[in-house]
Order: sequence, then structure tokens, then C-alpha cells
Amino acid sequence: MHICFVHTGSLLPSKGGGIASVINNIVKFAPAKIDFSLFTVYDPTQLQEIQGLYPPNVKIEYINRSGFFEGFLSYLTKKVDTFDILHFHVFPFGRELPLFLKTRLSQTNLIYSHHISMEEFYRNKLALGYYYSSFNSFGRMLKKVIANSWSIVNNDLARFRNFQEKTHIIRNGVDVELIRGTKKIALEGEPSFLFVGHLVHRKGIDNLLEAFKLLSTHGNKATRGAMLHIVGSGDLEKQCKGYVARYGLGEKVRFWGSLPESMKFGMLKGADVIVVPSRYEPFGIVALEGMAAGKPVIATNIGGIPEIIKNGINGILINSSSSLIAAAITSFCERKELIEEYGRNNQEAVKLFDWKPIAHSYVRLYDSVIHNYNLPKVL
Repeated sequence: MHICFVHTGSLLPSKGGGIASVINNIVKFAPAKIDFSLFTVYDPTQLQEIQGLYPPNVKIEYINRSGFFEGFLSYLTKKVDTFDILHFHVFPFGRELPLFLKTRLSQTNLIYSHHISMEEFYRNKLALGYYYSSFNSFGRMLKKVIANSWSIVNNDLARFRNFQEKTHIIRNGVDVELIRGTKKIALEGEPSFLFVGHLVHRKGIDNLLEAFKLLSTHGNKATRGAMLHIVGSGDLEKQCKGYVARYGLGEKVRFWGSLPESMKFGMLKGADVIVVPSRYEPFGIVALEGMAAGKPVIATNIGGIPEIIKNGINGILINSSSSLIAAAITSFCERKELIEEYGRNNQEAVKLFDWKPIAHSYVRLYDSVIHNYNLPKVL
């Protein structure tokens, strides 16, 4: 079985986020008898780190990223007839389109993983029109569609009629053993709170910073020692740092930038509470990673998050607002016994999301496509 992944972003989880994490763990935990190839855009600064992250038998082919036309030609010249399955982790609206269409001639099977709604990126009506029509048109060519949560199925994919009978849910996972075996990096704060993610609007980092501003002016004795640690970079990084400086939060907030996976996992183990304040989150891998580290999670009650975080059991679910985030932080500051209780519950709950059986669910799906047999909706 020869599977080719197609992804336009970074293959490093620290840069490419959840999609890169999914690809890396499928490759890592799938049986050795499967051959994997990866088509990705070329970034020479990441080459050495990528090669150290993926097994040597995985073939990585880079696509020219200097421009649309060059990328289009790169995909146009790629051969697809040697693969049993092309697994797209981005829908081919642009330069990836020739690769998608060539499968019709080669009869290569197509699978698509829907990680995030393009409505989160496109606000232009013309672009959204192209997005909708492409989904409905090219959806006929897909053998299977993978969603990582019921939220994706019931919201993002519900409008695309060609996808309904082809969609299966395979939830994202986490390498529990790896995280638990990582050396803890102690973080300042009594207690310490950790945010991990891209510093962009949909991740809600602005609301989280405003929550710490509220605590600095209206907090109580219990919240006085709380400290926020931020791992990640993005479009709002300069704005966030300016906000911290403007309101004198320098002693309460520390920026760490983008970090390798090993350091990120160490900080997850060293933090007291993980915060996921997203405005939109189709699943929430960071929440899972926090669970694997045995930590409670404060998260917004949106997308796929309620499917993994249960309010009052392994975390606190809130609506996306700075005041509610501040209230949840205060709860853990005032009742530190909850940190241990919810963390202990997460050590048990996260077993359902271990990557080893999840990777085998992908293998079952691949096998069903190649040998044409049915599978249940949820794998």
C-alpha cells in the first residue's frame, strides 16, 4: 500500500499546527508495510528538522513555493500513478488542482481530510462562491472524506451534499507515551497558565491577554501570583507584545516564541493549567496534549472542544470572552485542589485519544478504499 499525503503547509507540528501533527503521527504509528510519500511546499530553513522528525523511508517531495504559476507547473509534472491513494489535507482550490485532476486519468483513489472551514480565511464573496462550487463539483471525485469531530460534520460539511455518504469521523490523537516521558520544564507562576498556538485572531489570544489585564486590576489575593506563558508566533505577535507593555503586564506574561515539540511538551508538563481560548476550533489538539500531560484545561465551548473537555470534570468550558476567561482562571487560583483533581481525570480520559489505535483507523480506511468495503461512520 502506497499512500501520498498532499499538504501546502509546514510538515513541522510547531509550524504547521494540527495538520502537520496528524500527518506526522499517522506515519509514525502506521504499520511498516505501508509506504508513505509527502508532497509539501519547500522551505529550506526547515529541511534538517523535518528530516529528523520523519522516518528515513518516508519520501518527501517539495513543491516550488515561489509563485502560483511555478507551483502549478510543479504539481502538473508530478506522477500519481504509482500511489494507491492520494490523501489531501487541503482542498485543491489553486495550484494543487492539476494533481487532483490527474487522478482521474490514473484512477488513483482520492481521500480528503477536512481540518478547518475555509470561511475562517475567506471573507470575499467571490472567493467563497468558488469555495462552495469547488467542494460540490470535485466532491464527486473523492472516495472518502475524513472529519475530526461531529462539529465538522454537522456544521462545516453539512452544506456539501456530495460529501455526506462518504464522510467518516476519525478524531485527532496525541502521543500519550511521548508526552508523559518528556522531561518537565518548570514554569513561573502560582499557579502557571500556558497558551500554545498561533497568535492569530481565531485562537483568541487577545481575549486571554485582556483577561490577565482584568485580573491585574480587579483580581484578588489568590490571583496575585498567576502567570501566563505564551508559546507560538503569528500575525498578532507584535500587537500582543505591545498590549503587554502598554498595560504593564510584563511580570505577568512571558512570550516564548515558537519552540520545538520536545520543549513544548516539557512546558505542558511544567504548567499548572492549559488555556485554549479559541473563537473557532474544529478539534483542539493542544487540549489533548494538555490532557496527556495530566493538566486541567480552560477552553471555549466551541467546535470539537466539548467532545473532549467535560466541564467540571477535566476542565472548565466557557464562552469566548475575556471576563469569563478571567473567572475560570480565578477558579483555579482559589481552588488549587481542582488542578490536581482535573489533571488526574485527564490522565484517564486521554487514553481514548492515543495515536496508536487512531493511526490504525486510518489504515482501515485506506484498506476499505482500495478493497471497496464499507466502514462505520465513526472509526
